[in-house]
Amino acid sequence: MIPKVKKRAPGERLIKRMTLRTKWLLCAVAGILLFGFGLSVVTAAGYKKGVGDAFYIWFLMGTYGLIITALGLVSLGQAIRFRVLMDINKKFHKQEKELSKQLKRLNRLTEVMKTKEDKKEEKKDEKKAKLNERRPQPVKKENLATTDEV
Repeated sequence: MIPKVKKRAPGERLIKRMTLRTKWLLCAVAGILLFGFGLSVVTAAGYKKGVGDAFYIWFLMGTYGLIITALGLVSLGQAIRFRVLMDINKKFHKQEKELSKQLKRLNRLTEVMKTKEDKKEEKKDEKKAKLNERRPQPVKKENLATTDEV
C-alpha cells in the first residue's frame, strides 16, 4: 500500500516561508535581468535579419527574446504586487497599534470612572447608614391574637 502524499512543487514550502520583502527583492532583480536580456536577444535577432541570415534563425531568436522580455515584465509585475502588499501591511499594523493605544486609554478612563462611581456609592451608603443611626427605630407591636400566651 502506497501512502497518499500531497504532491507539491519542490520549493513551495521555501517560498511560503519567505517574507514579502525577500520575494519583492527576488522578483524585482529577476524581472530587471530577464527584461534586459530579452531586449538584447530581440535586438540581436533584428541585427541577424538586417544582415540577411536565414528566416528561421532570426525568427526563432526574436520569438525567444520576446518570451524572455514578457517573463521579465511578469516578474516585475509580481514585484510591484509584493511591494504593494508590504505597504498595505505596514499601514495596517500602524493602524492596529493606534487602535490598541486608544483602547488602552479607554480602559483606563473606564477604570477611573468606575472608581469615581464606586466612591459616590460608598458616600451614599455612608449617608444612609448615618441617617438610620439617627432615626429612632419603630417599635413593633405584637398582635396579641397570634401569640400563644392568650
